[in-house]
Amino acid sequence: MRLRDMTRGPAGQGMLAQADARKLLHGSVRVSGEREGWFRPWRVTDAQMRALGSCMAWHPGLYRQMGRTTAGICLEFETDSSEVAIEVTLDPEPSGTSAMLDHAYEAPADLRTPSRDAREGEATEFAAVDGESVVSPGEGDDDRPAFDGLSCDVDGRHLSVRLPAVGDDFVTFSIDDPDSAPADGIMQLPGMGETHHVRIWLPCLRGCTLRSVVGNGTHIDPVPQRKALLVLGDSLAQGFTVGDPALAWPSVLAMGLGLDVVNQGIGGQVFQPGTLSGLAGSVDVARIVVELGANYRFEPCRERLVARDIYGFLSEVSRLWPDVPTWVTTSTWHSEDDWHSHPLSCWREVDPLVRAQSESHGQMTYVEGSDLMDHRVSLMTDPYGHPGREGNAQIARRMRVAMDALRGTDDERRRRALDLLAKGPRRCLPMAEMLRRGIGEVTYAEEGCVLVRVGRWQEVWASDRDLARDVIAMLVTSNLVCCLEPSCVRDLELLHGLTVVEPEHVCVYEGREAPKLPKSLQGRDVRPLDPSWLRTVRERYSHPSYVTDVELLGLLRDGRVLGGFEDGELVGFVGEQDSGAMGMLEVLPEHQGDGWGTVLEAAKIADVLSRGQVPWAEVWAGNKASLAIQRRLHLKVLPSNEVCWVSRPVQRSPLEGLLREGGETAPAQEREQVSADVPKKDAALKASEPVGSPAAEDASTGETD
Repeated sequence: MRLRDMTRGPAGQGMLAQADARKLLHGSVRVSGEREGWFRPWRVTDAQMRALGSCMAWHPGLYRQMGRTTAGICLEFETDSSEVAIEVTLDPEPSGTSAMLDHAYEAPADLRTPSRDAREGEATEFAAVDGESVVSPGEGDDDRPAFDGLSCDVDGRHLSVRLPAVGDDFVTFSIDDPDSAPADGIMQLPGMGETHHVRIWLPCLRGCTLRSVVGNGTHIDPVPQRKALLVLGDSLAQGFTVGDPALAWPSVLAMGLGLDVVNQGIGGQVFQPGTLSGLAGSVDVARIVVELGANYRFEPCRERLVARDIYGFLSEVSRLWPDVPTWVTTSTWHSEDDWHSHPLSCWREVDPLVRAQSESHGQMTYVEGSDLMDHRVSLMTDPYGHPGREGNAQIARRMRVAMDALRGTDDERRRRALDLLAKGPRRCLPMAEMLRRGIGEVTYAEEGCVLVRVGRWQEVWASDRDLARDVIAMLVTSNLVCCLEPSCVRDLELLHGLTVVEPEHVCVYEGREAPKLPKSLQGRDVRPLDPSWLRTVRERYSHPSYVTDVELLGLLRDGRVLGGFEDGELVGFVGEQDSGAMGMLEVLPEHQGDGWGTVLEAAKIADVLSRGQVPWAEVWAGNKASLAIQRRLHLKVLPSNEVCWVSRPVQRSPLEGLLREGGETAPAQEREQVSADVPKKDAALKASEPVGSPAAEDASTGETD
């Protein structure tokens, strides 16, 4: 006998496990009783509903409709049943929802055809189960799917959305995994299989009433409540056009964090002070996301009034949850070509206002909303800028990156990063050595990716390309990045316009004792330079853009710059970069070819070893003179296709270099000669990133193999 048939008679119901749906609710702040044991779950308090329908609201009628929907609410339980049925009746589709969905481009595939697992891309067989309709037209529209319904997560598998058949008040899910069946076509007997962990997600675009959950096993047990991720947002958070309530970004984000979600996304909402009444005592909040502001662009609005409302709303959040970490995001990217913003809207001023107000509260972190999703129209499902499933998944992943950034103390992040880098390839040594020396700030250190900032440049390594792409999108803000993972170069180019790529060799000295020099090079005078040498070093260094006066002064004070002397005169010097790499190797022209480059670097290697550190250097690809020194001193030279620096192209005036002093036009060949004298990276650093760049060993040492 099918579960559906067993629910229709007293005899059959006596054979079923049954639970009151109230006890299984997660993400609901209250319930209201209705007829014959039915009840309505709510995601807003009664006081909030009054505020949403008050004269202070932009669209009180619309907000009341959206407040009745059940976005983010789910039934969560454990059962040994192979089938479960939820006793549910759905509200008619709200008129505000219908008006929005009428503009949707196209329904997801599983709302038009047999359902497809949106998370794993695997076909499933739930297009029609026991007469239920996976797709259901919107109210009064026979041509448009509802973009909504109930969906199920069971033991990590996702069963796609479905709605009850017309005139029915049950939705059934077969929850046994076909792949774990004893044989093809044979399923476990009810109550004889393993216990399943089940989440049934309620509709996000309409409300519903519930009564019970039944299964063909022996028990249905509630799962304890968790702390909540509170999302205060608009239709983007509510789940418009995603087509599956489980795949809306607040639900995905909360599951990844191990939290319940209280989704207070209200379609059409803006910053409305006074809409949080009664909520603080109803929810145990662990984290908060505020996602508002996009709707200002559709209507006339005045900056002064909007600023007042942003200030009032965020101040209210701060007052109610002063110790709860809160992330405030601005509007996601949209295409003005698809739907033009209202000419009397102040929407361009909204994001700066949100940033300024959020940064005034200590527990709030500002998130750049335009980074949460790729700037691709293909991610949108309608002209209003609502993302589909791929876009929602991107937002959830990147919000998680924003939350994980700077997680823990500086020391905790540094230890996590070093543990991750210890398992990485040999090219990770520069980053690991930096962190061991206390250099740089670890911005992100989670399984799969590490991001470090040193001054105004950043360094990234990743073993997870997808995670790295999200980290690059959200956390890379510099115009100069050292990339320790070749697969990330393309993402740095596409996401940030860092199109100048300069490969380099990482050279590592693996010995424990300083290299021995030939007798002809021994006994030369090499000693630390003090700050009195600042001007001389600055003037003689071939790449002055690589180090600032302050940084150079610090190196001289710490004795990190060694000078070579002949008859009391300085003939060259070697120092360190801000990354800790050996560098600044410079031999004055009149002493090149005398072995001073080798002598200076050997002395520097001994200096680094004396501090218990690993000597290493960076050498630009093609710098044959410097590479010869590295090999002569037995440094291990890694291929130049493993590590590179990427930067933004230098913006030059079209007239630059065309005129000599006095107005004479320079010959084309001479102009090319001048530009060729300056390495591309050196030129980029001078123009766009004068601080914190790497310095390769200078070819002016004049030494060869």
